[in-house]
Amino acid sequence: MRNFSILCVDDNPVNLQLLDRAFFDEGYIVYIAKSGQQAIEIAKEKIPDLILLDIAMPGMDGFAVLQELRSIPETSDIIVIFVTAIDENEEMIRGLSLGAVDYVVKPIDFKEFLPKVSNILQLKAQNEILNKEKNAAQNIMKVQTKLYTFTLDELINKLTNNGNALEKLSEEISNTTIKTEIEKIKTDNAFVLNRLEKLEMRSKIINNSVTANYSKFDLDLLIKAAVGIYAPLAKQKSVTMIYENPGNHIVYADRKLIEVTIDNLLSNAVKFTPHGGDIIIDASDYPENPKIYTQVTVYDTGSGLSPEQVSTIFSDENFVKDENGKNGLGLGIAYHFVKLCKGKIWVESMPGIGSDFKFIIPKSEI
Repeated sequence: MRNFSILCVDDNPVNLQLLDRAFFDEGYIVYIAKSGQQAIEIAKEKIPDLILLDIAMPGMDGFAVLQELRSIPETSDIIVIFVTAIDENEEMIRGLSLGAVDYVVKPIDFKEFLPKVSNILQLKAQNEILNKEKNAAQNIMKVQTKLYTFTLDELINKLTNNGNALEKLSEEISNTTIKTEIEKIKTDNAFVLNRLEKLEMRSKIINNSVTANYSKFDLDLLIKAAVGIYAPLAKQKSVTMIYENPGNHIVYADRKLIEVTIDNLLSNAVKFTPHGGDIIIDASDYPENPKIYTQVTVYDTGSGLSPEQVSTIFSDENFVKDENGKNGLGLGIAYHFVKLCKGKIWVESMPGIGSDFKFIIPKSEI
């Protein structure tokens, strides 16, 4: 264990001599200051582990010294114990409110006080170790996150290039059978690409690096594209997916964030709707404010949600089980993205009947 350092501050030379001898004999590195201003200068230069600070000093008293120390970044976290000749609650409450951890009344009973100081400094040392371990873990996590993000970016770029190549190949080939197979590959490629992009977004949320890039775009195109991805999957479960009220729905938001939101809602609808059920997507003016917002609704005839599930469905920590007992994709992503786009999202649901997931986003800049 390293040697701790203590700065003793008192205008009385006799008191300083007693403190110096007591702590030096215990193996501490001891610094001495005879005034408040001198204490501040030594504290900035030496950064002691603990300061024993007399309150009643001429010129700059202990309270003023502590306030100054707390205002300086280098000394703001130093442990301070006040030393006072009078045991007054009001004075001690003021000292503790300014950031002192404790106080001791003169004359000091060193048999009682030395173990207390030792315990405080041992706790400080343990916290330093924990903080170093925490920082090391955070640094490792940052490296892993960078590697994870780099890998995602690389895969997304490759799948995007593959999709473009398949599109060009499909245009150049006239054989119907081959074109059909290419379309299947394109669909699978788009599905995997979509999943990777969602993982990339989740990573950005965790690292608080998601920002919204607002622009005007046709919401209808995003919905149609998402339906194109999930309708074949729904069909495999004999689930009917219908997009009602398609049209020219121009909105002002982040296109990518809303694309992921729609994908998230349709993915969950397909997952939680049983065989033979229905999924209906609707885009229309928001009834409560039709001039400002467009509303998107994803209705499914799934198992529905209990009031408890409804209250936590958009939490990052919450997951809903499907009919096979598997975890669904958290809808916390949708909540974050719609909020970033200056909209709101909610759900209306009845157990055993189904759920209406709804969100609104602005039609123009607000």
